[in-house]
Amino acid sequence: MKKLSLISSALLVAASISFSVPSFAQVTLTDADRARIEERKNRRTTLPGERVGRGVTRALELYNEEKVDEALKILLEVRGGSDYDNAFLARFIGTLYAQIGNTTEAIKYLEQALKPDVLSYSDHSASLKLVADLLLQAEKFNEAARNYEALLRFTGENDPDVYLRIASAYVQTQQHAKALPFVDAAIRYSRDPNKSHYLLKMGAHYELKQYPKAIETAETMVQLFPEERQYWVYLGQFYTLVEDYQKSLSTYQIAYANGFLESEADFRMLGQLYANNSIPYKAASIYEKYLKSGKIKKDRTMLTAIASNYQAAREFAKAAQYYGELAALTNEAEAYRRQGMAFMAIQRYSDALKAFEATLARDSSNAGRVHMSMAEAFLNQDKLREAYASLQLAKRDSATSRQATNYEGYVRERARIKGITL
Repeated sequence: MKKLSLISSALLVAASISFSVPSFAQVTLTDADRARIEERKNRRTTLPGERVGRGVTRALELYNEEKVDEALKILLEVRGGSDYDNAFLARFIGTLYAQIGNTTEAIKYLEQALKPDVLSYSDHSASLKLVADLLLQAEKFNEAARNYEALLRFTGENDPDVYLRIASAYVQTQQHAKALPFVDAAIRYSRDPNKSHYLLKMGAHYELKQYPKAIETAETMVQLFPEERQYWVYLGQFYTLVEDYQKSLSTYQIAYANGFLESEADFRMLGQLYANNSIPYKAASIYEKYLKSGKIKKDRTMLTAIASNYQAAREFAKAAQYYGELAALTNEAEAYRRQGMAFMAIQRYSDALKAFEATLARDSSNAGRVHMSMAEAFLNQDKLREAYASLQLAKRDSATSRQATNYEGYVRERARIKGITL
């Protein structure tokens, strides 16, 4: 019940989520077309001639005995006496070739069967569909699409499966704009919502860089199929494409609450979205949780993200811990320096000084700034001689020379008051 409640709440996250009425392709029939179709449906059944009938009967017997090659041999030797005989025979031969996977021969004979336009309504429509299916299978996508459209014109039916196949053929040839009206028609005429339709539509909008339309489709998908985890992820990702990080985070939060996030990429994205929405503590804690569980691998990028987000959240002890892990992993001077600064923020001056010393041991290019930080740490411990020595080293760096000189007077005065000789 909790999961269903959370999913239901998801539908209120974005006020813009709504069903849209798409433009779609459909069969447009004139009165003449309707009359033609009705005439074809009601046409008297034609029977093949005796010679063709005997051949087909024998071929069927062999086919039922799984002797397809022998059945084909018989049929290929039969000659019909009329256009209908030849079309009927060619359809049978083409169908058998399709059964044994000989696509080229199957298409050739089926097209021969269709050409005179004499088959019954059901045989003609079935042959049109089989040719289109075989062309699709042979990756002749444009030809397949044309044949499926011919099927729609012949039958006058708004068949969602055929619309989807046309759309799929266009997608395969990167003609995404052509695909969209057909997939919209598939959606329109389906009895029940079909995931394949919406996935194809979403993908086409994405490929066309129509991100708002891709978002609309994904929003519809999470309403229709709320238990599909991947659709929530898609929606969250699409929001980031239009830089709507607040909606993206809301979507990912719902997905997370329902246990829909599974991969390392999912958890990294959730953490990044918290960071983008200025919630650094949640970002760091999500990263930390799944780093410890092994769902997120421990690498330079992740340790930096955890440490920097904890620092932004003013959780300096945690920041220092992860900067330390980063330093151990990379041996980088900057990681030690940042660890030192985190220790300074929580007044752990001895630990800070160790980190600064480790920084200097690895890189002297930024020595002036490090020596200034060390001087501050020593001052906070009231170690004036050590602070003074650090300032002398900082004065050697042109970047920090003036700042060190200004601090030097302050240290001298404190030493004088305390009676300490520098």
